[in-house]
Amino acid sequence: MGTCSLFEYVQENQIPRSKILLSYNLISFLEQGEKVVYYAGDKTSIGNDSCAILCSGKYLMTEKLPLNGSYQSTMLLFDNSLFNQFSTKYAAVIDEIPRSGVKPNAPFAVFQKDPFITAFITSLKLIKVRQTAFAEKMLELKFEELMLHLLEKYPNKILALKYNNQETPADLEIRKAVEQNITDNLSLTELSFLCNQSLSTFKRNFVKLYGENPSSYFLKRRMEMAKTLLIHEHPSEVYLKLGYENHSSFSKSFKQIHGVSPSQFKSEI
Repeated sequence: MGTCSLFEYVQENQIPRSKILLSYNLISFLEQGEKVVYYAGDKTSIGNDSCAILCSGKYLMTEKLPLNGSYQSTMLLFDNSLFNQFSTKYAAVIDEIPRSGVKPNAPFAVFQKDPFITAFITSLKLIKVRQTAFAEKMLELKFEELMLHLLEKYPNKILALKYNNQETPADLEIRKAVEQNITDNLSLTELSFLCNQSLSTFKRNFVKLYGENPSSYFLKRRMEMAKTLLIHEHPSEVYLKLGYENHSSFSKSFKQIHGVSPSQFKSEI
């Protein structure tokens, strides 16, 4: 599984209460039936008029079938890195939200379906049907779209969720510096300076957070962004937006990652 995956779940038979270990965070859009969730003394019921975010962890769950029909649910699974990216990208917005009334470390949150969420579920299903090479990136954007909607409508519930995040404030500073300067072509020395860390400490913490060295990570991220930009723009316009000084170096990097030149990729879309 990548950072975000979509599943459609159907159950024809009544299942008794089961022990569930969620390795990933889960957004459940129940369409038929009822789900009862137990977590360390807390409990909630999810019906087909609601949806829920469940953070990774241990649960007891009961799935109840409707009177006539099967239990049906569309589920969006995502890992902590995707939520961290969202938190970093919208840090300025999140920091402005008052913290009064927020009770941290909630294992799950339930939301009523509204017209936005109903339309959102339909759009998820369309992505599932298409199964294109861009599906995972589209799901990541849909995740961001949903989280912005929920953050605006239910800020306290979103801020209270416990994503089992083990990152330190220094780690979050690195993520902010990386995400906000991904196309600015800053050197590692400059990034480490912005994060108030030595170059060696910055490199070590970067590998811990992203699982690869900075040069490799930045190259892959920029080339993924390049693919998206090339759908609508000419290669000569794209390289400047990604922080490259000339088209030649951009083309070389693109071919290194994707196996074809930007022009070839553009012609095959």
